Amino acid sequence: MPAFEAGQWLKPGEHVDLDDTAVLHHIADVLRVRTGDHITLFHEGELYDAMVEDASRSGLAIVIESARPARFVTRPLMLIQAVIRPVLLDDIIRMCSPLGVQRFVIFTAERSQPWNIATRLDRLRQIAGSSAEQAETGQVPSLQLSAGLKSALSDAGLVDTMIMLSPRSDSTIVGLARAGGLALQGSVAIVVGPEGGLTESEEALLTEHGAVPVRLGTGVLRSELAGFAGALLTRELQAAS
Repeated sequence: MPAFEAGQWLKPGEHVDLDDTAVLHHIADVLRVRTGDHITLFHEGELYDAMVEDASRSGLAIVIESARPARFVTRPLMLIQAVIRPVLLDDIIRMCSPLGVQRFVIFTAERSQPWNIATRLDRLRQIAGSSAEQAETGQVPSLQLSAGLKSALSDAGLVDTMIMLSPRSDSTIVGLARAGGLALQGSVAIVVGPEGGLTESEEALLTEHGAVPVRLGTGVLRSELAGFAGALLTRELQAAS
């Protein structure tokens, strides 16, 4: 069963009345939750197990039974993704949100086509929210649009490890991590270029910011798949360590 954004911090023993129309419709009409059933809520990395005390079309009364941190909360993951075809950005958000990507910074790379992404941010945020609920990640990812790579790096802020996906790298992400040359236990940012890849000047800028160049052992993937593959490998390597 999916988790639902509570919109507030909660605590065990607290009684809450839910009145969000969309949430109520999904819980009552789609999932057919009834009095005595259990549901899961979340807010900012915290998951809440709750029991339904009273269910009706006008509201839902619940009691919070327990609280627990989401599994990805201590290992923040960010995707710094170059602008690509808008419908493919939808796929990136839909695939990467369930992996616990907490932030998406979308930037116009030197080789990006002039797509107007600003008008689609609301749609992308809706996709992120729906995907996070389905996967019980415990947090709806944030999205922001940056004018270029330099602005994206400024918007991203400090992270423990920055990974630059580059087919020119001599090291794979798995090989470097297993050799101890890639720390993945803290906050991680993955940078993905557009369809034509990052330019040499962009890669040089990333290197100046401490980014570690790696390639995917599976070969050169399309931009809409590279971020997902990088995020999935990062999560698998974190789980194995």
